[in-house]
Amino acid sequence: MTGWEIVRFLHLVGMAFFVGGQLMLVAVVTPAVRRHGNDEAMRATARRFGIGSAVALVMIVASGGAMASHFGSWDDPALQAKLALLVLVLVLIGLHVVTPYTRALSIGALVASLLIVWLGVKLVYG
Repeated sequence: MTGWEIVRFLHLVGMAFFVGGQLMLVAVVTPAVRRHGNDEAMRATARRFGIGSAVALVMIVASGGAMASHFGSWDDPALQAKLALLVLVLVLIGLHVVTPYTRALSIGALVASLLIVWLGVKLVYG
């Protein structure tokens, strides 16, 4: 096992937590919690996911930057598109924090995150 395999592993774990967590929140947690009218449980869940997401995003950005430098892929259009979408995701998340009951923002962040994953696959497998 090489150091770059560990870096890639950490990148994928961060993405799995961040994107998988978004999928779970949108598809399962939010509808279930709201159906039972427990706003406090939703706030607590969102707060904990937010903390985990911040850690995951730091790990994703650090490992992604390291890999882009190591593999010389900063000029790759797919990577540039990923970075633009990452900025969009960060803006949408920031807006969602300010206006937490706006479903369109959380769904937009999820869709942009899924596009980032798709572009990541394109980067690796062409």
